[in-house]
Amino acid sequence: MVDPDKAKNDLDLAKGTKEDKLALIINPYDKQAIEAALQLKEKYTGKVTAVSLGSDLATDKILRDALSLGVDEGIQISNDDFESLSSYSPALGTVLAKAPVDDVDYYITGREAGDDNQSITGASIAAALDVDFVDNVDEVEYNDDETLTLTSRWDKSELKGTYKQKPLVLSIKDTANTPRLPSFKAKMQAKKATLKHFKVSDLPDIDVARIKAIADRATTINLAKPEVASKETVLFNLNDDENAVSELVADLKKHSIL
Repeated sequence: MVDPDKAKNDLDLAKGTKEDKLALIINPYDKQAIEAALQLKEKYTGKVTAVSLGSDLATDKILRDALSLGVDEGIQISNDDFESLSSYSPALGTVLAKAPVDDVDYYITGREAGDDNQSITGASIAAALDVDFVDNVDEVEYNDDETLTLTSRWDKSELKGTYKQKPLVLSIKDTANTPRLPSFKAKMQAKKATLKHFKVSDLPDIDVARIKAIADRATTINLAKPEVASKETVLFNLNDDENAVSELVADLKKHSIL
């Protein structure tokens, strides 16, 4: 995603600004997903692989940042032949689920995209694999028997369960952990690391024609900033006007609030 602190215009990419001019960063929620994966590895051993779908330039930057955090391997999946294949596409999960990674126990994503608040990645992967999906995870407990106790909270309620099935898809909230920071040495090593690169058509057991047909079902017509509604503030002060209460009631009735 584009770094909102450095982007002069959130719609630059949609307006055709060259991608190499944009400040690209890892989706903040995905940093929590990476941290959860790294903690899994530290508890049980294993390997953490980051997969990114998109243009070569964007995925290269994002995956090298992920490697600097401690990820073992980065896989680029180029969507150059499928311009409509994006985070809005119903084919997204089908493509990501076909990433050439052996013996996957957990597919871990961030809860949502930090720029457009889409949260379909985890659900679409789970649907493509026909496996269980645990959404909005606030807390992960790594048990000694290699099960996970996952807690999701909403307002004043929570859902807590222990899961032993694998593979399992999780989406992690920003309350689940504190992502580690990369060292200077790790950043330098990540710059020199070799990434694996695949086109969508290279992925195993994938029906390219079907993927294209599904991807083309969703088309981005336009992106625009929402209109800002102008609002007026009216103060009713008894210290200044003894009729303030009656005037307030009358005004509320006028606007069909009372």
